Amino acid sequence: MQKNKRPSFAFGLAAYNHQDYILEHLESIKYLVLTHGTNIDVDLIVNDDCSQDNTCNLVDQWLKLNTGLFRSVKTIYNPNNLGTCASVNNMLDHVIADRCKLSGGDDVYSFENIFELTQHNQSFSIISGRPLYLLDEELGIDKLSNGLATATQVIYAQDSLLHRFKHFSYNNAPNILYATDCLLHPNVRSCLKHYDVMEDWPLQVAIARQFPERQFELIDQVLVYYRRTAGSTYIVANERFVRDKIRMYDDLIRHETSWIEIVRLASRKFCFKANNRWLNKFLNLDLFYFSLSYLFRARTIFKKDSAVCIPIEKHRQHYAAIKSKAAVAQQKLV
Repeated sequence: MQKNKRPSFAFGLAAYNHQDYILEHLESIKYLVLTHGTNIDVDLIVNDDCSQDNTCNLVDQWLKLNTGLFRSVKTIYNPNNLGTCASVNNMLDHVIADRCKLSGGDDVYSFENIFELTQHNQSFSIISGRPLYLLDEELGIDKLSNGLATATQVIYAQDSLLHRFKHFSYNNAPNILYATDCLLHPNVRSCLKHYDVMEDWPLQVAIARQFPERQFELIDQVLVYYRRTAGSTYIVANERFVRDKIRMYDDLIRHETSWIEIVRLASRKFCFKANNRWLNKFLNLDLFYFSLSYLFRARTIFKKDSAVCIPIEKHRQHYAAIKSKAAVAQQKLV
């Protein structure tokens, strides 16, 4: 980095039929830039994957009033639905900032200083904040998700990043930020081209393979409020998502040399394809190993988890303010 060069940050926004939420997302970015973005060059990269609603028009109209917030703005509107992975690669083509954050157009950024919290050294390839969920416009804490995040960090603390992502673990994708040099590596981006709508797991495995010495850092702040909607991929396991996940299992098994690891992964793949909760409980060896590791480390996990304090009321107030600003913006755009 050149001396006296201003730090830079890029927001990558992946949108698809998000007309009901996109202004909240954009207003939450605006809040971060105005509140914490002094002396930082901020870029905005938007990729809409051929929305069938008013998403693109809302983005265009909002940008007419707010382009001055950013050093540069790039909008990419796919003429056909290409899938999340191709859309992410589209955005990565235009990343020139020191750091970047990828997010969905239906999520909302918290009040935390993302520019400061995500400054990490070369030891880390991935940073993750804590999960908060937006469900029916209500912001809440999912204690199970946060407990699993803590457990995952404790269980895999001494393992390689690849081991963490190969096997059963909890990682809240909306709160994850990837080191830009890892994200932009040609081999990582090439891996993404083999998938369709499931971008996070392939990215994580590819980064772990390419940067085996790097680590994962879990911070106790919330970076993004994850909105769960009826159309979320985790709810609607459509054929494209299922194909991607099976392709990922096959890739992991194909690259494995240890028969124990192969059996663990194969059992997990079998249970996923069977889509039966009872089989998943009794035949998923990966889940069994994780549960056993949890029991052995339960005291440490409970201690660390109980020390996490998320100011939920402050976050709710912030979301209410963002929602109000989005409503005002909506009126201005009509």
